[in-house]
This record gives sequence, structure tokens and C-alpha cells, in this order.
Amino acid sequence: MWTHRIVLLCCMWSAFFVCHSQQQQINIGAFFYDDELELEKEFMAVVNAINGPESEQTFRLYPLIKRLKPEDGSVTMQEEACDLIDNGVAAIFGPSSKAASDIVALVCNNTGIPHIEFDVADEEHVAERPNHQMTLNLYPSQVILSKAYADIVQNFGWRKFTIVYDSSDAKAAARLQDLLQLREVHNDVVRVRKFQQDDDYRVMWKSIRGERRVVLDCPPGMLVELLNSSSEFGLTGQFNHIFLTNLETYTDHLEELSAANESFAVNITAARLLLTPEPPSYSLPYGYVTQRDNVVFETNDSPRTLLHDLIHDALQLFWQSWRNASYFYPDRMVVPRMSCDFAAAGGRTWQMGRYLMRLMKGTSGMNNTNFRTTSLQFDDEGQRITFNIEVYDPLDGIGIAVWDPRGQITQRNVDAKVQKKIIYRVATRIGPPYFSYNETARELNLTGNAIYQGYAVDLIDAIAQEVGFEYQFVPVADQQYGKQDKDTKQWNGIIGEIINNDAHMGICDLTITQARRTAVDFTVPFMQLGVSILAYKSPHKVKALDAYLQPFGGEVWIWILISVFVMTFLKAIMARIAKTEWENPHPCNRDPEVLENQWHLHNTFWLTVASIMTAGCDILPRSPQVRMFEATWWIFAIIIANSYTANLAAFLTSSKMEGSIANLKDLSGQKEVHFGTIYGGSTYNLLADSNETTYRLAFNLMNNDDPSAYTKDNAEGVDRVQKNRGDYMFLMETTTLEYHREQHCDLRSVGEKFGEKHYAIAVPFGAEYRSNLSVAILHLSERGQLYDLKQKWWKNPNSSCFEEPDPDATPDMTFEELRGIFYTLYMGLLIAFLIGITEFLVYVQQVALEERLTFKLAFRKEMRFVLCVWNNKKPITAGTPVSSLRTTPRPSLEKSLERTPKSSRRIVLGRSSEEMCELPAGGASSSSSSSNTQKSNRQKKLQQQEARL
Repeated sequence: MWTHRIVLLCCMWSAFFVCHSQQQQINIGAFFYDDELELEKEFMAVVNAINGPESEQTFRLYPLIKRLKPEDGSVTMQEEACDLIDNGVAAIFGPSSKAASDIVALVCNNTGIPHIEFDVADEEHVAERPNHQMTLNLYPSQVILSKAYADIVQNFGWRKFTIVYDSSDAKAAARLQDLLQLREVHNDVVRVRKFQQDDDYRVMWKSIRGERRVVLDCPPGMLVELLNSSSEFGLTGQFNHIFLTNLETYTDHLEELSAANESFAVNITAARLLLTPEPPSYSLPYGYVTQRDNVVFETNDSPRTLLHDLIHDALQLFWQSWRNASYFYPDRMVVPRMSCDFAAAGGRTWQMGRYLMRLMKGTSGMNNTNFRTTSLQFDDEGQRITFNIEVYDPLDGIGIAVWDPRGQITQRNVDAKVQKKIIYRVATRIGPPYFSYNETARELNLTGNAIYQGYAVDLIDAIAQEVGFEYQFVPVADQQYGKQDKDTKQWNGIIGEIINNDAHMGICDLTITQARRTAVDFTVPFMQLGVSILAYKSPHKVKALDAYLQPFGGEVWIWILISVFVMTFLKAIMARIAKTEWENPHPCNRDPEVLENQWHLHNTFWLTVASIMTAGCDILPRSPQVRMFEATWWIFAIIIANSYTANLAAFLTSSKMEGSIANLKDLSGQKEVHFGTIYGGSTYNLLADSNETTYRLAFNLMNNDDPSAYTKDNAEGVDRVQKNRGDYMFLMETTTLEYHREQHCDLRSVGEKFGEKHYAIAVPFGAEYRSNLSVAILHLSERGQLYDLKQKWWKNPNSSCFEEPDPDATPDMTFEELRGIFYTLYMGLLIAFLIGITEFLVYVQQVALEERLTFKLAFRKEMRFVLCVWNNKKPITAGTPVSSLRTTPRPSLEKSLERTPKSSRRIVLGRSSEEMCELPAGGASSSSSSSNTQKSNRQKKLQQQEARL
């Protein structure tokens, strides 16, 4: 008996030395279902990669795999788990989420064996946490994953979207809980739609027809079928955006779907865990194409999934933790020897298992290339709380952005992402000056964008050069801006083209309104404007030459002229019968031979005209009756002159007034002039939606007008204003009004603008190029190109319209209105000069006869004296003509008469022929004697001259 004991002891020592002389074997258990062969292969491949060459490893992992069937329940899994523990496993991996029970976690928690999961699991309640203390899950926490999805959607800038998920997936609501709570995003609601496998998905898609943004959560195997069924409802158009939340979307080959369906142009982004740049040394997946050792092989094997990478990281995490624990406790880190029955009976659990669990929970995967998924950290409950989500394009596999646990989203691979070349379709409508046909180009049979011209054409061309894209104009068939039908809820015009994915953008005189903002998005405005009133302007009439006479009628001027001539004749008669008006021509001679009366017809005419012209006169009446006569005429003259002045000012003012309507309030307060606007346009909506009294009154008047005051476009409104000639006014945008006013001289603007508006480029919701268009518009505005474009298309260089003055300014009298009085002045001066020149020539002829000179010499002599303007004294001789004496000033005349013999200067003024006949004979004899003396003297001079000759 002692011999047997010695032999047994020797065998035990031999076994002990043999074990320590060889590598330590670490048993690990794993659960896989029968249809998870690819995961099992991955598990074995990672174990082999960790073990490496036998000569280089101190520890070796020895996998013990248990295969499960879908019908296996918790009892079977408990038995299998206990069998693994009885075989001394140091950790148990799995099973996947297909398991309906957490029995494996309970068994591991009772025995102290680490339990590592790699698939999504249900969120545990607080009461369940004590039973899962030995469980660690590498799959991202559903709570943190839900927060990541909400951050990504908010970063997209979505104000309205629909969440679509599989109602049979119990875990879908948990990972979308933050999105489901986003009902306050931009004051819009979040719609939710559910589906189940084998349902008719078209019913669901029909309920969200026209939705631009969809958050879709579904298994990868159902994705292609779901997207195919949504195509007929316009959800896969170019301007739609679908965000896929399943982290394994890249396993479903969407590139095949886009290649088979040309209309499949939806913008798809998906989420996946961010992987380390360096792949495992044994395999790098590319869908159905696998790369090994930098050589690409085509294979029919299933592609790698997220679970492959999580299995890899789970094994790496356990291996590093075991190695670290062995470093600190080399003697205690041995494979446990226990059974489920011993632990259930109250025996001690594996203590090093709990220590190993603390090491794994405290492990950080930051900057660790051994892990496929980055930022590997866990909380106290073993849930993974730190990971990075990569937002990528599943069609080309290129990452777009990265979400980190801090909630920050970083853009990436902007330059590496290859964009498909797109020719942008620009929806617009015919309407100058924004967009019209170039008739010259059409005559030359040009095609494409060359046949169009206008402000919008030049603006899009400038933006295209700034951003760098190609475009094609598409005029809408109905020529409408965009109005929603109340019954069908469908949009027409430019807005409808954008909503129906028939255009990438829309431009013309398209106003930003709240209703349109619910259907499309807009860039920054490229033009600011308001609403004003377009009215008819009477054609400008050239003033006649007698415009200054228009304040009085023709019969008034005739009566004024008759009054002037009658007053002239009557005043002369009154002055002749007045004794006081006869005066001594020589006051120093108290015994004058004759009396003179200054009121000849030419003097009375001069005083009458001077009085009515308020010019005054140097001769005034002396007798009371003439003064009374003259005072009465002055009263008449003052009234006539002031009446003329007042009527002239009123006439000039009234010529600049077109009516009493100065603003919308005046227009709404009368019924003689009708007014309207474009039905359903932005101005129509402004008046319809406003609560202001004036706007509501104007809107009601337009609605009650018969025939209808509304038009279908601006051109019809302008035509109605011109045809009605003042009986119809049109409310339109100020920019378009300015253009038509430049083109038509019979149009004018009434009042100040009201209702501030903006023109902008309409784009679909979520359009990536919207920001680029806005930046380009701002650059063009800063460089002044927008102003230059407006000046180019608004100003008409060939316009000959009369520039209407400001009605609020004081009216100025122009030459056109007063040119008649200037012509009258020039004519009067011309007649006066003609009379003066005629008299001067007659005088020169008399001088030539008197002084025995030729007419030419006499003309030179007199002209020389006339041009000496500084000499105001002219000597006279005895033979100076009487006409010259009459034109000579009185002082000079008196001096000349003093030097002249009394018999030779008998000049009587103011006497008629009858009075001259009644003069004494002496006077006559004296005159005759003096004339005889002069004759004899002349004869003597002539005889002397002849003798000399």
C-alpha cells in the first residue's frame, strides 16, 4: 500500500514539473448558434492570431465552443454553461442577441467567471444589475447610441423628419429614444412610422409621400426591399435624404441598387463604429471582396460584420487583461477549478475572475491598435459608454464625419469624397427683366442657355463661376411662381418643380414667404424690395408758345386789350378838357406865348400799360378828375396782375398733379379707381394674412370687385393699367415696378413702398449646395456685382420718358412753360431795334443833306459818336433836324436853343394844326423873315463855293 502511495506522489510531482515546464493553457468558452459559422471562424482566427508561434508565447488560449440551436432554451444553455465551467474555462464569450435568456450571465455571476458579450443586449433594469456584475458587453450602449443619433440628426439641420423602424425589434425604441423625444426641433413635429417584416411597405411609404428626410432603422437584409418599395412615392429622388441607423448597414450592398435603378438618386448616409486605420493582420474586408497581404481576392464568403470586429476586440481585451493580471499575480492566475453545483451550494466564487473583470472594465482602448473599434471604455455595470460613430456614404464607403462621446461631430474626407458630376436644373419662369428669350439667339438657331437672357441668367452664371458647377435653365410650363392647392395640397410652378425633384433650384422674382419656407429652403436674399402701386401717367404734353397766357382765357385777354386802348383814348380826352393839365412850357417866362399838354395818345398809352404791368411811370396826372380816372384804372390793374400771378401758380401746380391718391390708404378709401394684384402671389398673401386695417380693407375691396381685380401675372396687370388709363391701379413689387416704369413712359409709381420682401434662390430641403450658393451671393454683393446687374437690366438707355419731378417739392417754372414770354420779349426788342435803326438811318440822311456829305461819310461820323458810349453830350447846329431835338434831353435842348437865334428856334409842342392857325400873325411873319434870312445865307454860301470851284 505504501508502494502505491509513493508511486502516486511521484506521478503528481512529475505532472507538476511537466506543467510548469510547458506553456500555460487558458481555457475559454464560447457560444455560437448553428448559423453563426462565420462568427465562429472569426473567433478561432483571432485565437490563433493571439497564440501565435508556440515558442514565443507563455500563455495559450484554448477555446471550448458550444453550439446552440434556435430552439434551445435557458435550460440547455445553463447546462452547456455549467459544462464549460466544469472544464475550467477562465471566461465565457456569447451567446449573441438571438438568445432569449440571460441564463449564461446568471451562471457566470454565481461562479465568478467573466462573461463577455459582443452583441446588442436589452437594457437592464436597476434590479437586474446585481445579477450581471460579471458581464461585460462590447456592443455600444443603447442610451449613448441614441444620443449619438440625435446629435447627428441635429447636425444635419433637419427641422422636420420621419422616423421609420421595425416594430418587431424590441431594441429599436431604446436606441431611437432620443430621436423620438425630438419633437421640439425647430418647432416642428417628428412623425413616426412602424413596419413589420412581410408587410406591404408601400402602405407605409404612401402615408409619408413627399417627406424629404427619413431616419430608417431596419435590419440590413430588409433595406433593399424597403428602399425599392419607396421609389414610386418619390422618396428616393435626388433631394431626399435617408439616415440609416443600423451599425451593420455596410453589409447590404446598396451600390447594386443604385446601379440597377437610374432614378435612385437619394442621398443616403449611414452610421457605423469607427474602426482603427490599421486592419487585422489576417483579413481586411471590402464587402464580397477580401484583401489579404495587400492582394485582393474575390470570394463568395459572407462579408465581415460588426460582430466580427467586436469578437476580435473581446478576445484582445480578455488576453491583455489576463496578461496584466499574471504580471501582478503570477501564482494566482491559474485556470479555475470549480463547478456550478459547488457555487450554487454557497461555495466561494473565483476571486481572480472578479479582479480580471475590474481590469477589463478599467481598460481604455484609446490609441490602442490591438482593438478594431476605438475608444473602448466601460462603466461600472459593464456597458460600453465610449465609442466613436462614423457617418459615411454606404454607396461608396467613404466616411463623411465622426461623432465622439463629447457630442462633437468632425468632418472628414472632404477632398477624398468623389462627387458625381451633376448638371443642375434651374427652374424659372418667363418674365423680364429676370428671364426672357433672346430673339437674336433664336434667329441664329442657338440652343441651350444661349437662347435666354435677363437678370436671373446673369446672376446664375456669376454664381456658377464663383462656385463651379454646370446648369441648365428649365422654364416652368404653367408660368407660376408656386402656390399650394387647398384641396390636393400640391404645389405648382417653380416650387412644385423643386418639390417633385424636377429641378435643383429655382430663381426669378421669387419672394420668400412663410408658406413657401415650409415646402422648400432658400438661400440668402439677392434683392430687397417692397410693394408699391403702379398707376397710369398721362402722356407729357409740350407746352405751347402762349403757355404763359393760359392762366387767363382768350376772351379775358381780348377784354384787357380793349380796356387798355379805350382807357388810353378816354384818358387823353379827359386830360385835354382838364384845365390843370395845360402848363407853361417855360416856367421862367410868366407870360408864355403857348401852353402845353403832356397827355398825348402815346403818353396816355404808356401810363396805362405801365400801370397794368405794375411798372410805374415818370409822368402823373395833376387834375382831380384825371387822378380819379387813373386811380380807378390802378385798382383794376392790381386785381388783374395779382389774379394772373395766382392763376399762373395754380396752373403750374395742377400740371404736376395726377390725382389725390398718394398711398394704399387713399386707394382703399375710394371706389372710383379699381386696383388688384397677382392672385395667390406674395402680395396677395401679404394682404390676406395681415391683421392691419388698411391691408384687410384693400384685400376685401379686391375680393368684392367685379370683374375680378386679380391677374395671373405682372404682364397682365401692367396691360390693364395702360388700357384703363387711370381707372385701374396694380399692386406689385417695387423692383418689377421700376423696370416697367423705365420701359413705359405712361406708367408711374404712387406712394412709398410697404411690406418689406426679399428675393432669393429656392432649393430643396437638405441641399448640400445651399450654403455654397449663399456664400457666392454674399461675395457678389460685396463686390458690387449685384448692383451692376440691376443697373444693366433695369435702366433703359434709349428711354425718352419725361422725368417726372418730385410732387412733394415746390414746382419750378421751366423754360418750356415760360418760353412764350421770352419769345415775346425778344420780338419786342427786335421791333424796337428796327424802329430805332430806321429812325437813325433817316437822321443820317438828313445830316448828309445838311452838311453836304455823302451818306457813307455821314453814317461813319454818327456811328463813331454812337460808339463813344462814354460821351453823353452832343453839340447841335442851327440846322439840326427837329426830330433830333425832340430826342435830345431837355437840358441839352434848352442850351442849344439859347445859342440859336430866337427867330430860328420857334418850336411849339402840344398844339394842333387849328391852334397853330390861331397864333398871331407876328409869329408867322417872324418865322417867315427868319426863314428868308436863312435862305439868303445859304445862297451866299453856295455862290462862294461855286466861285472857289
